[in-house]
Amino acid sequence: MVIAQVHSKEDAEKAMIAIGQEIIRRAKETCVNVDRVTSIKITAEITPEEYANVNINKNYVAEFEEKEENHNERKDK
Repeated sequence: MVIAQVHSKEDAEKAMIAIGQEIIRRAKETCVNVDRVTSIKITAEITPEEYANVNINKNYVAEFEEKEENHNERKDK
């Protein structure tokens, strides 16, 4: 998402609305396959020098699953 640089109260308001709209647009995409997601982090930044932007990151839980073959081989030894 890119909007004009923010130099006034009105620009800041437009930037915040644009960020909210972007989060809403991405909601369905972001929430696909969340069964292993531990958290969803949304960060947004608005500065006078830079464009307003938003990042959406998902953090996943990692689980180790042994393959059945390896498990059986270890029992045989």
